[in-house]
Amino acid sequence: MNSTINNIKSDFIASVVVWLVALPLCLGIALASGAPLFSGILSGIIGGIVVGLLSASSVSVSGPAAGLITVVLTAITQLGNYHVFLLAVLIAGILQIIIGLLRVGFISDYVPSNVIQGLLAAIGIMVIITQIPLACGFNQHLSTSFYRFFRSGSLHAVETHFNVGAMIISVVTLLIMIYWDKFAIKTLRVIPAAVIAVIIAILLNVSFNQFFPTLALNHYHLIDFPDTYGLSGFFSQLMTPDFSAWRNYNVYVYAVILAIVASLETVLNLEASEKLDKKNRYASRNRELFAQGVGNACAGLFGGMPITSVIIRSSVNINSGAKTKCSTIFHGTIMLIGTLFFARWLDYIPLATLAGILIYTGYKLCNPKMIMAAYNKGLNYFIPLLGTIIGIVFSDLLKGIIFGLLLSAAFILYNYAKSKFTEVHEKHPSGMITRFILPQRVSFLSKAAIIRSLNTIPEKSRVIIDAWITDYIDQDILDVIRVFRDVQSKNKKISLNLEGFKRKYAELNQLSFIEATSYDVVESLSAQQILTILKEGNHRYLNETPIHRNRKQRLLATAEDQNPMALVLACIDSRVPVELVFDVSIGDLFVTRVAANILNESVLASIEYAAEVVGVKLIVVLGHTNNGLIKVACDRFKVGHMADLIKKIEPAIELEIETRENRDGSNVDFVNNVARNHVKLTLDEILQQSDIISSRFDQGKVALLGAVYDVKTGKVDFGDLICHHAETQSSLEEQAKPITAGALNTTT
Repeated sequence: MNSTINNIKSDFIASVVVWLVALPLCLGIALASGAPLFSGILSGIIGGIVVGLLSASSVSVSGPAAGLITVVLTAITQLGNYHVFLLAVLIAGILQIIIGLLRVGFISDYVPSNVIQGLLAAIGIMVIITQIPLACGFNQHLSTSFYRFFRSGSLHAVETHFNVGAMIISVVTLLIMIYWDKFAIKTLRVIPAAVIAVIIAILLNVSFNQFFPTLALNHYHLIDFPDTYGLSGFFSQLMTPDFSAWRNYNVYVYAVILAIVASLETVLNLEASEKLDKKNRYASRNRELFAQGVGNACAGLFGGMPITSVIIRSSVNINSGAKTKCSTIFHGTIMLIGTLFFARWLDYIPLATLAGILIYTGYKLCNPKMIMAAYNKGLNYFIPLLGTIIGIVFSDLLKGIIFGLLLSAAFILYNYAKSKFTEVHEKHPSGMITRFILPQRVSFLSKAAIIRSLNTIPEKSRVIIDAWITDYIDQDILDVIRVFRDVQSKNKKISLNLEGFKRKYAELNQLSFIEATSYDVVESLSAQQILTILKEGNHRYLNETPIHRNRKQRLLATAEDQNPMALVLACIDSRVPVELVFDVSIGDLFVTRVAANILNESVLASIEYAAEVVGVKLIVVLGHTNNGLIKVACDRFKVGHMADLIKKIEPAIELEIETRENRDGSNVDFVNNVARNHVKLTLDEILQQSDIISSRFDQGKVALLGAVYDVKTGKVDFGDLICHHAETQSSLEEQAKPITAGALNTTT
């Protein structure tokens, strides 16, 4: 109960603040739109009460929006009658209701954000243009003339209508709108800048009347709000649509425009409002569009302006502490009561102060920083935005939006046409393979680019066209691939694999070669070449550019036989995924793993099998940094069967003579130096304990190599490659010395 009372209290306070902000905006937007002033207030009431009751949003506030000023002004002008315009508003509301009921609110997600941003910026520019005359002291009739002069490029014969008093008020209003939140006393900042601007403007005009009569504004420069006192006065101002205009084609054109623009602005403002909401509440877009549709239908039936969710009022609502949507409903109710009993006070408000408020609002819509931020996103984003602005400012809203959409579509088509295969040159043990990876969808727009790519392939190449991620391929592209398969590849003696084509394109799949490591390939490689392959694989691992492999092919190719290039003796550590570290695949490596890569009889037997029976040419002992078992050994901790393993590490500990203090598992440098020593001593042990390996080593049939893997970076530091018997003694003597980090360091 207490929480409900607290919510109502917070919502009521917030609603008063929102009403103070909404009142001058409703009047100013109606004035700028060429609509009756009462229509702006009526839409604020409907947006608060009707939309507030139906909306699922707890924070969004609806009413007439600056973003629709240009649309409304143009529509009223072209339709020639406000009653006819109301019919368009009614139809727009019905369309929004249908959109909400059909649950197609997601359509707004497909409108490019640059076109929407351009629309808002253009509206901001047009708001500024239309309000400059009022800010300079023109009356409403002359203001419209000024707007026409601007559109035609002729501004003569208007300078005589400037009014110094109005200009002072508009400048003061702008200064208040810009600096109020920055310099006002903290306790006064709760009062919206627009309210302060209106109060000061009224006081200024009163002062002009008393002390500077030449600056005073007459009734032509003040709001002329209709008498709405009491229910009879209120109902007398309501207007109904002209249903006889239902055959007018332009009514439906503007109904669609209003529905689209209002829906887009609503969804965008709702999303922005939810980002400001500290409780992160989410409202259904479809229900919001339904609520807005009902609101616009009511506005059309009774004489109001089009309604959208409005970010300015919504942000004020949130920042004022609103808890539920009751705040929105309360603000509409307060506006209704104020219109019924206090409307006559509105006649003291100068038009110039409303113009100043709207000029500031328009500036926020077309802020130069926003334009520069759009420019920094690239020409693909900026040019459609700029085209939308130019189209709307120098033509009309519908043509401007269409122009912006066409520019966006042109860039999409241009970029799509440039997209082709992703071309990857892969160095396999068997040699170079060029892989062309098709995108998810390949249309005819990519035809020219794909033909150019295929034509550049050299003779006798090995090529894979990879379609594993591709869902759709245009018929033109299929024909290009068939021609390349049947004619070009044969003429150039290109070995071609077509892989991964889905069921409806399965007839294209073919294999001309298998990229698995074969016996012939291994026989042709030297130990140094195998080492280079491992280094290059680690380089790809570090750069996250692994070779694309067909695992099914690998499984089939290695099912009957295997031809690994090398054997790696590694630690069991879960952070050392050997095949991934060297970017190799099924059948490429023997991997034997034991804690701290310690040599025992079983491991040595495995190494002998790999060298003598299978014929590997390279044996790699792979240690790693931050080794857990070596830490335990450095702490002299012996328990259970681990004691046998730790005993084999002790020589490497004794060999580490650089560290004088903290010779325990907590010293990372000490542990890593021991790990390097242990790799060297393990290489020594292999040659000393295995006559088979020693003999093959002396004959130059196998090489031994030490390496250390850094568990933080993923880099493998390789030691010196021992290839010939003549080098054996000197290399083994070198191994007996402590190894520093640099001794094993080779560029990968």
